[in-house]
Amino acid sequence: MSSQTKSMSESVVANMPTRTESSLSHRILIVVGLAVGAVLGFGGNFLPAGPLQNVAYTLSSLGIIMGSALLATWFARREHTIAAVGFALLVLAEGIILSGLFLLASAPTFPGAYTFAAGVALYAVALPLISVPPAFPLWTRIVGVLAAIPFAAHGLLWLLGHSPASSGPLASIGYVLLIVTIVGWMITVLRAAPSPQR
Repeated sequence: MSSQTKSMSESVVANMPTRTESSLSHRILIVVGLAVGAVLGFGGNFLPAGPLQNVAYTLSSLGIIMGSALLATWFARREHTIAAVGFALLVLAEGIILSGLFLLASAPTFPGAYTFAAGVALYAVALPLISVPPAFPLWTRIVGVLAAIPFAAHGLLWLLGHSPASSGPLASIGYVLLIVTIVGWMITVLRAAPSPQR
C-alpha cells in the first residue's frame, strides 16, 4: 500500500464518528439491564417457588450482568479503576448466583443457597468498591455501602455454619438497599453528558 493511500485510509478512520460509552444507546443499554435486574429480582420474590421464579431470577441476573459489565468498561475507559473493578466483581457475583439457578433447575435437590451465599459475599466486596469513589451521588454511595453490610453478614453466617435462607431478613434487607442503589446508578447514567464524537 502506498504511503498516500495509507494516509488517506487513516484520515477516513480518524474522521469516522465512534460510539463512546457515554452515547445515548450505550447508556440506555446500561439502564435497561439494571432495570430488568432490579424489577425481576424484586418481582421474583412474589412468584411461587419453581420454574417461573427461576426464570425471573435468571433474567434479573442477566440484566445486572449486562448493565454492570457495561458500567465496568465505562469506568475503566475513564480511568476510574476502583469503580470499574467493583462492577467487574458484581458481574462475577451475579454469575455465581446464576450458575446456582441453573444447577437448581436441573437438580432440584441441589442446595442453591450455597451459590447464593457465595454470590452475596462478593456483593459485600463489590458494593463498597463501587460506592467509595465519588463516581455517584453521595446518597447512592451511602446506600450502596449499607447494602454491603447485610450481604456480608449473610455470607459470614454461612461460613460459621448457620445456613441463613436466601429469602431471609439479611438477604431481603440487602436487596432492598441494592435496588435503591441501582436506581441511583440508573439516574446517574441517564444524566451523564454524552462525550463528543471523534
